[in-house]
Amino acid sequence: MVLADWVSRLGTEAGFQFEQHGTSGNAFTIGGPTGLHVTAQLTDAPPYLKVVASEPGAQPAIDDLAAKAAERVARRDFGGPMWYSTQIADTGLKLSASFMGSFLERLGNQTRIAGWRRLGRDVLLEFREAPSESSDQLIAPKAEVKIHIAAPGPKPGHFASHVAHNVPETVASICAFALGRSVQLPPTVFPAKPEGLAELSQRRTDNTVLTLARKGVSLDVFSQLGLPGGLEIFHRERAALLTCSAAMSQDSDLVACILYVVAAECLTTLDVPWRDAKLTKRFIEFFDSLMPTELEAIVAHANFEEAFGIRRGSRSARSLRRELLNRIYDYRSGLVHGGLTPTYQGLGSAVENGGVVRRALFSDFAEGAILGYLKSPRSSLIGHPAFDAPLAATA
Repeated sequence: MVLADWVSRLGTEAGFQFEQHGTSGNAFTIGGPTGLHVTAQLTDAPPYLKVVASEPGAQPAIDDLAAKAAERVARRDFGGPMWYSTQIADTGLKLSASFMGSFLERLGNQTRIAGWRRLGRDVLLEFREAPSESSDQLIAPKAEVKIHIAAPGPKPGHFASHVAHNVPETVASICAFALGRSVQLPPTVFPAKPEGLAELSQRRTDNTVLTLARKGVSLDVFSQLGLPGGLEIFHRERAALLTCSAAMSQDSDLVACILYVVAAECLTTLDVPWRDAKLTKRFIEFFDSLMPTELEAIVAHANFEEAFGIRRGSRSARSLRRELLNRIYDYRSGLVHGGLTPTYQGLGSAVENGGVVRRALFSDFAEGAILGYLKSPRSSLIGHPAFDAPLAATA
């Protein structure tokens, strides 16, 4: 992709009409179909593209461009940055049988953000709220976020577009987590408008543009990618945020609760052969160590006993935390293996049972897990055959 885009850019600079680009089978196409154009076919040997001009007389000039482009790629010169932009917005509340669960969840999670924020150096976010007639609202006004991505690439071509389109889903899930409400993904991402490029370049290096955060915790999961172990940590955090975002958008409270537990468990899963060993024990030990204060806040909630079927009594804080974690994991497992159960009660009576509150409490658990992990990434050795082997059976 980079090589084809360098051919296109250098050709444009040399006076060829190479503004258009596309793909056809196993080849890149450079230039429009009516004039001189180039087909860059994939090959098995370096530089992995065979560049063929549509007009034989132009082939020597195109070969020269291809050689210069290959030199750029050999130097790892990606060009750029090329700015791409899109917009997301929160999805709002939908009146449904699960409305009260979603309503209580949003009421407790929503946060209002205005102005510019960043995620690392390459993602700028512009938060704003849709105009509202009322200044005193229980539900925050509709949030809109413009996403600007600085992608590497010689031009707004194959490679830069490929990079830019792989970013918005993760960024949207981070924005949803920061805002405390679900958002709608954009249909596509376009190169930024030329008149806005100067401002984006200036804001990219402006230290007054703060990193997007939730409750004082940075949500920049991208900056750690170059650190030792950073890729594995990034994969866990991205999975957790994407799953949490999916949970927010669910009409079904049961499905939302399942996904909130999965969002937390993503953080405990290791890329090792023994990752499926002692899952429940790892889950309990991991989160009891990671977020004891957040778990105790859930235990102290007025609806805790009703939502989880646990009596506080005179039990210790640690005992209640661990029982809560066991119930959370068992609740998820029961639904995953046994399927969903009927929950419809209608808007009038749904407030009377702990089911609608449970969704908000599971959301609190997932939020605490993600924020705790962002502050202090870790891996658990529970289940490791050399460190956590089962006790030998006694005669």
